[in-house]
Amino acid sequence: MLRLYGTVTSPYVRRVRIVAHELGLACELVDTFGDEGQAAMRALNPLWKVPTAELDGQPIFDSRVINHTLLRRHGPGSLAPVSADDPATDNLVTVIDGALDALINAFYLSKDGVSPESASYVGKQQQRAAAAMQWIADRVDDGWLTPAKQFGLAEIALCTCAGWMQFRKTYPVERHASIARLVERHGSRPSLVETRPPSS
Repeated sequence: MLRLYGTVTSPYVRRVRIVAHELGLACELVDTFGDEGQAAMRALNPLWKVPTAELDGQPIFDSRVINHTLLRRHGPGSLAPVSADDPATDNLVTVIDGALDALINAFYLSKDGVSPESASYVGKQQQRAAAAMQWIADRVDDGWLTPAKQFGLAEIALCTCAGWMQFRKTYPVERHASIARLVERHGSRPSLVETRPPSS
């Protein structure tokens, strides 16, 4: 049994939920929005970050580590196989994560009243995200990032990244036609439909 600590709005938690769905694994989500779930997660993870997972009693930190653990133990199922030596895909996911992290930083700073006008750091995060998204857009091929055109971790990363940007209204994903095409191509996949944030 996979026990996953996080929220339904977190794009990184959503990635793990998508992989679990694709592999046919039962996944118990412990909501960390409330005090009880937050305390349970912090008791496991010294970084206090979601997603945190428990798999057969073993705590696992970080969505990438969790997903790679699931794929090693259960195989890729319907997903594109993951190679231990695939720097191209690793680079894609790293850049997607960089864009996402930059906008998450800017989003939470804005909630505290910090704007690009009052702090150059916020503007830099937005510029970094825009540069990263353009780099990714240039590498999308007819709705795919995986060269074999098989749904895999890179597509999951970009779909969840774009979904969060649209949900939080932090970046105009439609600016990049190739990314919008990828999201459209895969948006009706059951694992994506069933893990969408409630109001998206």
